Order: sequence, then C-alpha cells, then structure tokens
Amino acid sequence: MKKIISLIVAVFVCSASCLFAQNNLAYKYRAQMLPMFLDYVQIDSMSDNDAEWMTPGQEKMAARLEQDIQKIIKGKNDFHLHVSADKYIYVNIDSNLKKHTAPVLGISAHYDTTPDIIGKNIHPQVIKRYDGTPIKLKNGHVIHPYDNPHLENLLGASIVTSDGTTNLGADDKAGVTIVMTLLKTLAENSNMPHGPIQIVITPNEDVGRSAERLELAYYHPDYAFDFDGGVNGEVIVGNFSADRILVTAQGVNGHQSYAATNGYKNSVKPVADLVAVANKTQDLPNYSRGEKGYLEPHHISYDASKNTHTIDFRARYFDKQEGERYLADIQHAADSLSKALDVAMTVQVIKQYENVEYGVKPEAKQLITAAMKQAGVVPDFKKERAGTTSAMIMALHGFGGYTVFTGQANPHNFTEWLSEYDMFKAYEVALNLVKEVAQMKAEPAK
Repeated sequence: MKKIISLIVAVFVCSASCLFAQNNLAYKYRAQMLPMFLDYVQIDSMSDNDAEWMTPGQEKMAARLEQDIQKIIKGKNDFHLHVSADKYIYVNIDSNLKKHTAPVLGISAHYDTTPDIIGKNIHPQVIKRYDGTPIKLKNGHVIHPYDNPHLENLLGASIVTSDGTTNLGADDKAGVTIVMTLLKTLAENSNMPHGPIQIVITPNEDVGRSAERLELAYYHPDYAFDFDGGVNGEVIVGNFSADRILVTAQGVNGHQSYAATNGYKNSVKPVADLVAVANKTQDLPNYSRGEKGYLEPHHISYDASKNTHTIDFRARYFDKQEGERYLADIQHAADSLSKALDVAMTVQVIKQYENVEYGVKPEAKQLITAAMKQAGVVPDFKKERAGTTSAMIMALHGFGGYTVFTGQANPHNFTEWLSEYDMFKAYEVALNLVKEVAQMKAEPAK
C-alpha cells in the first residue's frame, strides 16, 4: 500500500511540475506578444472582394511573415517553410517523439483584414491598466462596458484599440501573433515533446476565400484548430452550412406581340413563380433563430445577351436534413414550372461553407477542453450562425476544425479591441494542445 501511495504521489508531483514548467515557458514569451501584435496591425493587409486574388497589402504582409519565420527557424532542419504562389504560408514541423507516432496537429490563422472598414494607417492605442470606464475614441466612437461585458473581467489588464479612425485588425492579427509565438516557442525549445505539426496562415479569409487555394500536401491535419475567435474562452464547435442555390430560367427571344406563334419564351415569370412556390414564409430569415436555418431569395439577375433570369437563393442550416429539404423543394418546383411553362430551368448549388461538426473527430472537444483547463480558462462552446476558415476548409476539403478565442472583440468595427490577457491565454492553450496531441497515438493507416 505504501508503494502504491508513493507512486501516486510521484505521478502527481511529476504532473504538477510538468504543468508548472510549461506555464513558466508560456510566461517567458508573454512580453514578446504585444509588441509583435502592435507591429503587425500597422501593416495594411486588407483583402478586396473585387481583386482577382491578392492585394498589394496582403503581399507585403506575407513577405513580412515569411521573413520573420525564416529568422525563427534558421538552422532547424525539422522545420519546413513553404510559401505558395498564392501566398499561403505553411510550416510543417517533424515529430520529435521517439516511442510512438502521434496524430498531426493543425494550427491556422489568417493575415488579411476586412475590406468592410478602413484598415490602413492604423494607430493602435494601448490602455495598460484598464479602469472599467467607457473607452472614448476619435469620431465619437465609444467602447462601452455594457456592450462589451467581458471588459468587466479585465480591470487592470491591457486593452488595445485603434484611435477610432480605422479598425484595429485584431481579426486576425491576434491569431497570427499567437501562431508566430507558438512557432518561436517550439523552435527555441527543441526538448519540448511534440508530434507532427502543420501550420498555415492564409490570405483572403475576410472575403470568404481562405480555403480556395489551400494545398493539402502541406495542410491536412488529423485535428485542426483555427485561432480566429473572440474572448473569454469562446470556441466555435459548429456553424451554419451555407449554400448558394442558383436557378436559371432560359428565355427565347422574339417579338412579344407574336409570342403565340414565334416561340418567344418569357424568363421572368418562371423565377417569380419559383420564389412563391419553393420559398415558404416560415423559412425566411425573419423566423430563424438558434439552430434553425433559413432560405432566402437573395436577388434576381438578368443576362440580356442570353435572355436568362437567375434567382440567387441563400440557404443556411446546421442540420443536413434541413438543407436537403430546401434544395429538394427548389428542385421539385423548378422541374414542375419548367414543364408547365415550357421553359428550360437549371439548378446549380455552390457550397460556400460547411458545418465543421460534420468533419470533426470526437476527440477534438476533449483535446481543447483539457488544453483550456490547464491554462485556467473555462471553455465557452458556441455554435456560430456564420462561417469560419474551418467551415470553408470543410466545404472544399471535407475536414473540420474548431475556431478558438484569440482576444479579439468587435471585429469589422471602429470599436474593435484586443484583450492582451486573452491573447496570451489563447497562446497558452495552443501550447497545451501541442502537449495533449503528443500524448496520443495516431490511428493505423488504412
């Protein structure tokens, strides 16, 4: 019995000392994070909905990150940097485990900022000891604690804002800072056990294209975690699937006055009738909340050169069966109207993003829970009525991932702000994920 008790005590002491050592390691890098973040947000890396691909600002940011990574991994033969022609920045890190093969851990972030609001000439302001009062910015913008309840937890902490004339760019320069600090930690502490790790920092997330040119040879992990979330332990574990359903009615040219004999076909009525028949009132966004989806006839476009009208439906849903019902209703109505009106109608589905729940392994929730608990953070699991980088990857490549908090708040806004404490805690969570995945054994190859 004494031997058993001694063994239990020894294991407890070892676990506690290992955790203490890891916490000490994390705090060693904390002071470097805020200066890095402040540096990165001052680089204009706005994406553009109308750009063919890259903006000059994104190219500048990609070049800077490539330069910084080259310095971090210099002389490290087990760290492999690849910057694609499309400016995805990949770092693949070989496992240093000797006794077993661990699963591949994936960590991602994005370096572009939104085109929806001014994101150049950013002048970040650091409030070193936040006192709980409203934060007044230029142009009448105010960050109120009652609109931002997490501020009540941050008395005495460091808060970063813009000056009110631009956004801050914490979405997702906070995530980039976390990923770069993790990379530096791994490079400088080669004795830290870790399995194979794949890191990607993407462009064009804020225009919905971050997964579009992803190369699976460099990023296809077993467990993926995207650092692009909010504050206070938020983890997005599910999200809307998003489809564009385009229904095109093909008209036939001719003089309307002689339509009865010349074969003229009107292409407006088929799409108008389709909306009335296929889009039920109770399925409109106005009646959607929680995990209920919606179907919306978003807009109609006309191509005079082809004499076509196209109705663009937007379908959003958490439940696959709900999405399948929306599509089935549209397809059935289109087939019926095409026959009744003698007008050709085609249905095209464009997958925009997919619910990550469909492609996440069950152990992922256990991993993030353990990593956050060790960092002293209470997980706040949420389902997002929107999309994420992980959701875009899920739609195109079939594997999902959770989106983890980074300290950013009020994204796409003049009142965007960053919690330095949360950003540091998110880095600590990333460090703990490395440890947790390293303790697992990879599934045998099929």
